[in-house]
Amino acid sequence: MFSITPREASSVIRVIKSTYGTDLSGFTMASFRLRLSHILKSHAIRDTRVLVGKLLEDKDYYETFVRDISIGSPDLFRDPDFWIHLRDRLLPDILKSRLYPEIVVPECVTGDELYSLVVLLQEAGNDFRVDLVATCRNKLIMDRILDGKLSNLRYKNSRDNYRVFNPGSSIEDYFELRNGTRHFRTDLLQGVEFRLQSPDQTECSDKTALVLYRNRMLYMNPELQSTRLRQLLQEMKEGTCLVTGIRETIEGFGLDHLYTVVSPDLKIYAKIREN
Repeated sequence: MFSITPREASSVIRVIKSTYGTDLSGFTMASFRLRLSHILKSHAIRDTRVLVGKLLEDKDYYETFVRDISIGSPDLFRDPDFWIHLRDRLLPDILKSRLYPEIVVPECVTGDELYSLVVLLQEAGNDFRVDLVATCRNKLIMDRILDGKLSNLRYKNSRDNYRVFNPGSSIEDYFELRNGTRHFRTDLLQGVEFRLQSPDQTECSDKTALVLYRNRMLYMNPELQSTRLRQLLQEMKEGTCLVTGIRETIEGFGLDHLYTVVSPDLKIYAKIREN
């Protein structure tokens, strides 16, 4: 049951847009209300009126709010079949035609997709030499990813996924204990270029060969889905691959002239030349 009404959620969205210029209306209302309920509880805030007051008075709290309202992938190697295909088929095909290609992971929140990719590349060794770029909404999200803390529940799900991806190996090799809590090893992300998202900055470059945009659209309304997909596809060069989550689709948005389907089951698409 929701503890936040649609009217209350809409008032929070209006205040944030008018005060900070950030438009959160692209969230589905259901997911936004759930996240608001979680924030009120975890931040010990009585109701949305108190929340609005904190947002208006404290920019630092606003940055914390943006971090905590953002929704990310819940665990590593989610949908192991995709990661197996990426390792065995998609990346080798890309590397045949490009030298040091770039992989972009937009809108990172928890870093699970990014860490999964880094583990895959580390296990492949020098065979898969690529550049990695990750974008984040703000520095607090970036710092959380770099800290690499993993809850027990996320660890269990990630371990089970990894066993499917790489049977016989142990995901424990990629963690270290800090005060009794698992964190990813600090060296894993040393080669990753992090960027803060900006409306006037493109996310893809001439080097970009793959964009991992998995499970980001699940919490967006159709209007925002269409906007983000069009933006990414128009930035991508011919032949660049776009991957969405297996429960997502880029079909039905009038963008068919921009892509061809590589794998309908794994939701892999490739940019084609615009006429």
